[in-house]
Amino acid sequence: MNNKKNVLFVLSLSLCLFGFYNPVVDATTAKSDDKKFNSNETIIEREIKAQNKAENYPNLINLYKPTYVLPFYQTNNPFQEIYLNETPNDQRVKREELKAYFSFLIPIVRHVYENKPIALNFAYSQLMYWQVYAKSQYFRETNYEPELFLENYFNKYMSAQLGVNHQSNGRGGYLERSWNRSYLQLKFTGKKWLVQVRGWALLAENESSNLHNPDIVYYLGYENVVLSYKLGKLKTSVEAQNIESGFERGFVQVTVSYPMLKAISVHGQFFNGYGQSLIEYNHKNTGFGIGFSLNDWIN
Repeated sequence: MNNKKNVLFVLSLSLCLFGFYNPVVDATTAKSDDKKFNSNETIIEREIKAQNKAENYPNLINLYKPTYVLPFYQTNNPFQEIYLNETPNDQRVKREELKAYFSFLIPIVRHVYENKPIALNFAYSQLMYWQVYAKSQYFRETNYEPELFLENYFNKYMSAQLGVNHQSNGRGGYLERSWNRSYLQLKFTGKKWLVQVRGWALLAENESSNLHNPDIVYYLGYENVVLSYKLGKLKTSVEAQNIESGFERGFVQVTVSYPMLKAISVHGQFFNGYGQSLIEYNHKNTGFGIGFSLNDWIN
């Protein structure tokens, strides 16, 4: 699928979806409800309730994608060639390191139209790999990802996002990696499961991806899918990208988490494929780690 077709697909589908807006749950639902989430609610209902409770705190920052710290993360095949003469004291990249990801959302306009659950949001995510076990510690790669999007809750089982997204490592020179995208995301949920599908088209290619990584979509594709399920207290998820390649490229990431405290869970992760970070978008790898998380795809 070429980029022009992707643009037309994203725009046409988004117009249809946002045009047939008919929510079951509006923004007044659960506005004053301080009860705990109950097991009969879908995940989207819990999201709506949490956001409505936060309306009394206009500057509140919410967690967005899973936020975690993995003090031990092992990469089986570090991309040594790309870091030649770029590490402190020219040391080789160690397989063991610390991996961390944090992601937050700031509501800009909670109700774009009357009291309906259509919101304009800003989100920011950051991925970090820290060579903490090296003789001279350094952050080998940091990826920055701001995005701006409209979000609409159609009913208690389905929501959608329409937005723009920038992702880069901010390195500059031949180590710079970046791309700009417009995207449409659909999320379907039940009481214990979540399916999330995101498709995108490239934007401003000549000022970004064409300069630094013109073949990035060949490896990382045009789509991302997340499947998550809660079994008792155990939360599991599978994230796959570039499925269109028949899993020859892209990646698969599997995570499990189990709550230890009210706000902290033990978190395990396994990764296989391309794009473990932006600097490795065209380098295949396998990695795994264990640590702690504050939230997951299902809460």
